[in-house]
Amino acid sequence: MSVYPGKFTGYDYDVDICLVIDRTGSMRPIIDTVKENALSLHRDITARMQAKGKTVTGLRVRVIWFGDYLADGPGAMVASDFLTLPEQNAALEQCVSGIRAEGGGDIPEDGLEALAFAIRSRWCQGTAKKRHIICLFTDAPAHALGFGAAAEGYPASAPKDFDELTDMWGFGQYPGEMDSYAKRLLLFAPDDGWWHRIRTEWENTILRPADPDGGLEDVGYAEMLDTIANSI
Repeated sequence: MSVYPGKFTGYDYDVDICLVIDRTGSMRPIIDTVKENALSLHRDITARMQAKGKTVTGLRVRVIWFGDYLADGPGAMVASDFLTLPEQNAALEQCVSGIRAEGGGDIPEDGLEALAFAIRSRWCQGTAKKRHIICLFTDAPAHALGFGAAAEGYPASAPKDFDELTDMWGFGQYPGEMDSYAKRLLLFAPDDGWWHRIRTEWENTILRPADPDGGLEDVGYAEMLDTIANSI
């Protein structure tokens, strides 16, 4: 579903962005793009929002990278805290520089567990207009929730199935665990399997499909920025 309720112009916004990145080998182009542009993220998002007549008064970024619990064990998912930009630009650069494109085992990854972890981020609060944006990048299908539950390090707090994950996101009159007006989910992922279900069943969600042959190799920094800016 691609409807964004409550879009306004002429407002100040506090924006939180959680970048959720599949860190398996084929994702190297996306990982390199994030690394190369970490220091300019605040400047570039601010400029795009100013062009739309909107002001970003606060910007925080969190990074989660994930793989496959059965293959990678406790290292399957690693996350930073939210970092305030531009004050913590250097910390963000250091964080993303540690991402290595490796691991993953079989083709599907544990992207749904990573998405659940992102939903439960400590999002900004307060009275200002807010946007809470999850931006997930993967060129792989997702395992069903619990596929890797027997592996060391698998999170006990992970939702048991897709219905529970959907409840976390919220729908209709059921708010879920995020602010209904602030939440946005941007998927750069294959338009099939669980990602297709999310695209078609979840509100405030946009999916930019991965190429069946080339994955996300054709996704550039400008497209990432435009997708994020258009969701604020």
